[in-house]
Amino acid sequence: MTCHMFQNLKSLVKDSAIYALGNASSKIVGFIMLPYYTDRMSIAEYGILGTMDVTFQLIVCIAGLNLTTAFARWYWDTDTVGKQKSTYFTTLASVVFLASLVFISFYPLSRAVSNLLFDTGDFTRLVRLVTLSAVFELVCVVPATLCKMQRKAVLYSRNLIIRLCITLICTFVTVVFLNRKVEGIYEAQIVGSIVYLILFMPLTIRNIAAKFETEILKKMLNYSLPLVLSSSFSTILVITDRYTLNFISDLESVGIYSLGHKFATTLKIVIVLSVQSTLAPTIFQMVNQPEIKPFLTKVMSYFTFGLMFFVIGLCLFGQEIIRLFARNPDYWDAWYIIPFISFGIVFSMMKDNASYCLQIVKRSGIIALSTIFVALLNVGLNIFFVSLMGAIGAGVSTLLAQFIFFCTMLFFAQRYYPVAYEFRKLFISIAFGALLCLIAYLIRDCGITLRLCIKTALLASYPLALYLLILRHNSYFNTFNTSYG
Repeated sequence: MTCHMFQNLKSLVKDSAIYALGNASSKIVGFIMLPYYTDRMSIAEYGILGTMDVTFQLIVCIAGLNLTTAFARWYWDTDTVGKQKSTYFTTLASVVFLASLVFISFYPLSRAVSNLLFDTGDFTRLVRLVTLSAVFELVCVVPATLCKMQRKAVLYSRNLIIRLCITLICTFVTVVFLNRKVEGIYEAQIVGSIVYLILFMPLTIRNIAAKFETEILKKMLNYSLPLVLSSSFSTILVITDRYTLNFISDLESVGIYSLGHKFATTLKIVIVLSVQSTLAPTIFQMVNQPEIKPFLTKVMSYFTFGLMFFVIGLCLFGQEIIRLFARNPDYWDAWYIIPFISFGIVFSMMKDNASYCLQIVKRSGIIALSTIFVALLNVGLNIFFVSLMGAIGAGVSTLLAQFIFFCTMLFFAQRYYPVAYEFRKLFISIAFGALLCLIAYLIRDCGITLRLCIKTALLASYPLALYLLILRHNSYFNTFNTSYG
């Protein structure tokens, strides 16, 4: 490992830790409020919240045309040298225009959406609040992306923590004191988004120039439009489970699944997105450096090893964690969902790492086609498994879809930009983790003291096994290097 690559890895770990602090606070807000949610909401009402959350994600994904992704890719590009400030202005102005257009267009359709999702128009105002919250989020992402591209991890995390504190206070008031339930949650999110934009105002003022870069915008759109299709289907891939449960099963199943999904995605928010926040800028800055491929190899390995430790921990203690936060016993079965979603997140992370290779060679069309294929496949998987197993079936289909997505993305990435990933080590890490989680499932009915002791020993065995099976015996477990073309 070269000295320069080691410095990049060291910087990646440091910035990721700072981002993790900010991202963890977003989950802390949810966990602080969770006992109040489960106490004041029925499972069906929590199912409504889960359905509206995925609707929020869909609006954010489609409405922004993926311009912030293109902005991140172009910020350090040779085309924008000396034009970063005007490129930022162009991106921000375009996203504000698109967000306004979406809200104006969507407003009169709110009752129809309420009838479609819940067979009643009683949730029309809720749909409008979700739409407004989504368009504010679209605008918030632009200065946040600029902050990440300039690698201002401390500023990003500080602003995020302040936003979340304001959101927490407002949520507590609207849910606990005003009893506004789901509507109150989104009203609080809107207030938090406004505060977030104000906090980023000094950064925006320092980095903006009121000049519209038409040619750069065209290039960014040519890059981002295929990704719109990709990200839309990627979002569909993520949200199909809850929509399928809503239409095929019932809101109670959506509520149980949403709670398990909420705990599992803590790993994605706190760990995966934190690392990726600094990983993408680092990779794009290293594109022309000779150590880029060894760097990608080590990132995939170390990222997987580290993530698996937290996945195993969450899966082992999910039963106890759910009971700790959910006061209502009706919610306790949600822990069965956690392992499926958690391992799906591992494969999703590995897929994202493989996709950087296609982004380096600007093959966004392949990313889009792969995403469409897997998203459509996932619809069929969800219909099949949800019909058979309900909420558990939604988790199974999510895991299978993410594994297939990883394999598909890896195949094309290796074809156009081959990287010698350490496949044998990755397989051992994931397989051993799955074995530990299976043991935890088998002892689920043991007494809590014995159960906690066994689970603690199982978790401690993972780093030891990782050392003995992988890190110590590198001469035995040789890297499986695959060359294409």
